[in-house]
Amino acid sequence: MYGTDLSLLDALMIIVAALVTASASEALSWLLIYRTEDYQTLKKNIELLSKKVEKSKEQTFVASKQKAQDKKVARTEETLKAMSQQLSASKMKNTFIIAIFMIAVITTMNSSYNAQVMAKLPFEPFSLLQGMTHRGLPGNDPTDCSMIFIYVLSSYIIRADIQKYFQLSPKTSYSIWDPPK
Repeated sequence: MYGTDLSLLDALMIIVAALVTASASEALSWLLIYRTEDYQTLKKNIELLSKKVEKSKEQTFVASKQKAQDKKVARTEETLKAMSQQLSASKMKNTFIIAIFMIAVITTMNSSYNAQVMAKLPFEPFSLLQGMTHRGLPGNDPTDCSMIFIYVLSSYIIRADIQKYFQLSPKTSYSIWDPPK
């Protein structure tokens, strides 16, 4: 029978592995993308356009100037959307490389922690999430948590924190999906 001893050290090792791989992937991203002049220019332009759209939406105009202002805001939003798409496209090749790297790390770690319960969830996850939380574990207890879930969740959180700390992503104070304040 598989061991169900929950080891804090094993869980911490997975989190450390997530920290190391997330840091390495962000360093690779910085090397290939974030430090380039094209990316920096695009990032700066997106931030400026976001602020411009936010300001123009906050301003109130008389009815005669309202239509012209709405058209100007719409054009600026279209430009912002196009620049955001360019930014995403510039990250695409790097995302592919990082995905292959992460799959290799997950495969290696999964062979070490195969069929080992790493944590107990205090809730029963919904069925879509259960596929990841219980992946590769024996038994039917949906509160058992596998290595993959801990690794993916930790890696995602750490990468987001690294990007925010080093300001690698554009600071958009306005999203075209959010209503104006």
